[in-house]
Amino acid sequence: MSPKSTKELENRTASSDSDKEDALKIIITSFGYKQGPPPLANIVWDVRFLKNPYWVEELRPLTGLDHPVQQYVLEQELAQDFLESMKGLLSKILPKMAELKVEKFVIALGCTGGQHRSATLVEKLADELTEACPSYRIIKQHRELDKSSEVEDHAGTTDGAE
Repeated sequence: MSPKSTKELENRTASSDSDKEDALKIIITSFGYKQGPPPLANIVWDVRFLKNPYWVEELRPLTGLDHPVQQYVLEQELAQDFLESMKGLLSKILPKMAELKVEKFVIALGCTGGQHRSATLVEKLADELTEACPSYRIIKQHRELDKSSEVEDHAGTTDGAE
């Protein structure tokens, strides 16, 4: 996360209630457009513009949870630029949602099959938001991978996925 984006998020969340039960729950989910976007997402981002690891034979059986796929996706300058743009926008939206006492905010990232690009970006975005916004509850979901987890908070505990 860029120093500016990180600092903006930290400053905007510093006054938020640190009680995880009352905190804004941010669900970041990957999905495949073959099955359609999640119906209740607040924001849907299409990441099919990134190079697809599916077309690299040794990466095809892997997913965005695997390091080689993450490396392939994240080494793209466009992926880095897109992450920074997402974080910049979220640094303005999420504090307002918390201020309005919104219970949950769903961010969906989609690619063709929901296996590689979107899963990679969900992992990266969730990790960076967890670091920058410790007062929020960050939950990662991978619809097509059937995996869900709440990101560990800085005390090393989790509340479990919902």
